[in-house]
Amino acid sequence: MMHEPQLTKWSQETILERLKQVAREELNMTPDKIAAIDPDAPLVEALQLDSLAQVVLMSNIEQDFGCVFEPEELQQIRTLRDLLAMISTRVSEGTRA
Repeated sequence: MMHEPQLTKWSQETILERLKQVAREELNMTPDKIAAIDPDAPLVEALQLDSLAQVVLMSNIEQDFGCVFEPEELQQIRTLRDLLAMISTRVSEGTRA
């Protein structure tokens, strides 16, 4: 069953909490590893993402937040903070309809 984008008021804090939930449930990260995530660390290293985990993460972002990123946009994301900002911007643009 496909997830509908949630009718949640997304802030960077709530987006981060959802990403941590994905890290725990989908990427099998331990609570200690999740707690140690530095928002300014390089994203791939911070979340310990191999290529499959990157696909899983982006798939969850698309489902949960209702936003799709072009490859050029993804190349601009260096840190978790960059990803949070991009999701936050995209979600706020989507709610202006």
